[in-house]
Amino acid sequence: MKITNVRGYLCSASTALGDAVGSLIVRVETDEGVCGHGEPLMGLFCGEAGLALINYYAPLLVGMDPLDRAGIWKKMFDSSVWWGRTGPSVSVMGAIANALWDFEGKLANVPCHRLLQAEGPASVPVYASMGPSPHLEEVEAVITRLKGKGFRAAKFGPNLRTPAGFSSLRGPALIKALSPILAAVRAAGGDEFGLMFDGHMGGVPDPFTRAEALEVAQMLAQFSTVFFEEPLSYLDPEGYGWLRSQTNLLIAGGESLCLRREFERFVQHEALDIFQPDANFVGGVDHFMEVCALAGQHDLAVIPHAWCAGPGIMANLHLAFSSPQVEMLEMGQHLTELQKATIIDPPRVVDGQLLAPTAPGLGIEFEPSLAAKFSFPAGTAERASGLMNA
Repeated sequence: MKITNVRGYLCSASTALGDAVGSLIVRVETDEGVCGHGEPLMGLFCGEAGLALINYYAPLLVGMDPLDRAGIWKKMFDSSVWWGRTGPSVSVMGAIANALWDFEGKLANVPCHRLLQAEGPASVPVYASMGPSPHLEEVEAVITRLKGKGFRAAKFGPNLRTPAGFSSLRGPALIKALSPILAAVRAAGGDEFGLMFDGHMGGVPDPFTRAEALEVAQMLAQFSTVFFEEPLSYLDPEGYGWLRSQTNLLIAGGESLCLRREFERFVQHEALDIFQPDANFVGGVDHFMEVCALAGQHDLAVIPHAWCAGPGIMANLHLAFSSPQVEMLEMGQHLTELQKATIIDPPRVVDGQLLAPTAPGLGIEFEPSLAAKFSFPAGTAERASGLMNA
């Protein structure tokens, strides 16, 4: 078997909030007539740059065996080791690796997760990833809607939804605004409803200080919050370790860390209780599994980050069924129209549990013609500075 072509397709879709988000879909074509698909997280942030990286790697892979994932990864990494040891390049290499994994599953006519764990679980707990926190008056309706969709847990963030858009508060003003909202979530959901909180501080220009993060953590503890995600910048792993020592709240993070070695730095500082690797950024399926192995060595949990504009969400979904270290999975409330057009086995949530997917491979079919239907406006990007170009 041989790879005959590797192509990237820029697409765009709208979220339930109306934001246009980019997606970069990788298509690996083979002489078997079977194609594999993957997606780097870079489609959200710098799609044009991600496409250039796909085009850089593509000619290196033509003629290689699509089942030789390790050899293909090594060739890509060795060809960019001077400049590609982390970040966008690792994300793109991982997307290509995930496309090869998708190909292997389709060739074997089994779901990808069964290639890694043949006797995996029939279901995995999930929580709804909400983004901004709802307005206080909306909380009861939001929780009712989530329960109706099968969710029994949800994660909220520090940005607050308002009639005019979103507000970003800090310090005492944030604590004052969030406390009644989280109290209302707890009241509407009941003691059994899982409440998580995402600080979104991992990669933003002006993150919480350590003192601010501790104040938020102390507030969250009052509402039996399961974990506090990204309380600080990823540039401060020592701060994560300090915060973890100051609170009984579980500290989570890792969605924008690459490869096992970046997680190892956080382990050295005893900085995390929960690893949150993203298959579309960490380096693909094999490097995701290395992070799970590291978590197992240190008795840490894994809850994958799963927020992607296109079919990349399915890679994280399958990996949630592929390792005993995975305790739960993040999920968006809604599929975009692009996801609906490419996922042939849509996620099924029943009573707080995601059922194991059954379609061969990643359960993805992408026809190149979809790139025209879901066209990508130049410059579409989510930016850490809070700007959105569409």
